[in-house]
Amino acid sequence: MFRFIAKVAAKIQYRWRQEVEAETNLLHAGLATRLAQEKRELVARVTKEADAMDARIKEAAEMEEKGFWECLAGHELPDGFAVGTAEPIKDIATATLPCPQCGNAMKFIKRDQMSGQERYESDKDRGEAQKIADDKRATVKAEEENAANSEKTAKYFRDLAQNNRTIADKIRKL
Repeated sequence: MFRFIAKVAAKIQYRWRQEVEAETNLLHAGLATRLAQEKRELVARVTKEADAMDARIKEAAEMEEKGFWECLAGHELPDGFAVGTAEPIKDIATATLPCPQCGNAMKFIKRDQMSGQERYESDKDRGEAQKIADDKRATVKAEEENAANSEKTAKYFRDLAQNNRTIADKIRKL
């Protein structure tokens, strides 16, 4: 009788451990899945930021070619229009305009009218912005790989949990 009770107790304990391990593995799988989702959201956000930076770099290059007005605070207006009027400015070199947003003096900027130093600084700023956008794209690639690895990890833990449950069922049938 004692051996029978020991045998039943051993089977119950073994099945219990297998079920607990299965649930633990499912928790690990859930955590890995959540981490993969967070990585995917990060990828989407950083991709959007990099695309916005690329668009702004292109827009700034086009604006430099066409010419634009910029105040000390960085506010920009398209070329050819005085603040508060729809009349074109006739003499850009002598025009002084107040910024409609902050009141600071505005300066006309056009690539072919820039000095060598201004062109160098403009190109340097554009290059730095492009480097930041490229770094964001590299981050996106790395995070996509991390998300894929997290999904593989989740599958591995789900498989382990299923294996633990299969073993527990086999022990129950002994």
